[in-house]
Amino acid sequence: MPGRVGHGDGVRTVQHGTLPPARRRTRRPGAVRRTWARHPRIGLAVRAALAATVAWALAQLVPGPVADYPYYAPLGAVVATTASTLASSVRQSLQTVASIALGAAIALVGDALVGPQLLALALVVASGVLLAGWRRLGSGSSWLPTAALFTLILGQGNPTGYVLGFAGLTFAGALVGILVAAAFPPLPLAPADDALGALRETLAGQLDDLVDGLRQDHPPTQDEWRGRMRTIDPLLAQMRAAVQETDEARRGNRRAARYRPAADRLYEQARALERLTLLVEDLTLVIAETEVAEHERVALGPALRPSAATALAALAEVLRSVEGAAADPEAVRRADGALAAFATELRRARASTDDDLFEAGNVFGNVRRSLAAVRPREPAEHPDDA
Repeated sequence: MPGRVGHGDGVRTVQHGTLPPARRRTRRPGAVRRTWARHPRIGLAVRAALAATVAWALAQLVPGPVADYPYYAPLGAVVATTASTLASSVRQSLQTVASIALGAAIALVGDALVGPQLLALALVVASGVLLAGWRRLGSGSSWLPTAALFTLILGQGNPTGYVLGFAGLTFAGALVGILVAAAFPPLPLAPADDALGALRETLAGQLDDLVDGLRQDHPPTQDEWRGRMRTIDPLLAQMRAAVQETDEARRGNRRAARYRPAADRLYEQARALERLTLLVEDLTLVIAETEVAEHERVALGPALRPSAATALAALAEVLRSVEGAAADPEAVRRADGALAAFATELRRARASTDDDLFEAGNVFGNVRRSLAAVRPREPAEHPDDA
């Protein structure tokens, strides 16, 4: 049955299950922006294509012998625009041009000092490969032996013109690439956010595995616990690299101020996840080493395993609820309740035994600190709000 949607002074009829054309159109730009943000390589490709085209067009205007090598201009543009941040674009361009210049210099010196071409070729390539190990040249160092080889072979007959064309036009193209990157600077917030989400999901999965082990009728064996331990370090390293790249992308980026709140929130979440990763890993080791079927005395035992498992499950739910600045307050409240119930059972167990239940207390403390790492912060009061 058709529905009715008010629009100005009149009423438009809309079939159920469809959206008005205007509303459908407004959703498309948002979807495009999300796709663009989630896949930074699309922007990278567009910037590289634009810079290479402009550099090629400008190279056609260069007079003299340098004009014989116009293809090096778009090469420099591509080198500059395939970096993920503006700062790395500048750094990579300088390193590449420096490597090309050094390689060309080695070739010119080798050609002048060594007679036979085969011997000159061997010495120039060997010298280029050795000098390419200089750390200051960074990722551009691979161009050094290539430039030396090209200059020695392709520059025969006009070495000066070739070097000016190779190094000069590459540098000019790199300047075009840097200008394009500065005009449309990348700010990879979405990939960093994805890396944080992947780490959060892995930590929640690790907690799920612990919960499943604790809810069994009997504690798992050591081998079974080992099978439940996940590898977290690679994801932690990926998160650190993504956050570091985002931090570098803010340097000289005209969009940085606009996205500063989102970036600051990202860094805060990254710090919280750093702490949480250590806590979850410690928690996993404590449970896997102390709540073992082969042990005569276990950390939790039948009395504490159910409440500990519930607290861990609630913590996993909190992790999965994180969106934006922090975790869902309702999920946090449920976790607080589960943690309080665990504390009550722990006090009751201590009152009924002479054992201090140190390891059980360690598990409780880890869960409490883990929950604190993702707890929403109270909004700060600003003078303007008074």
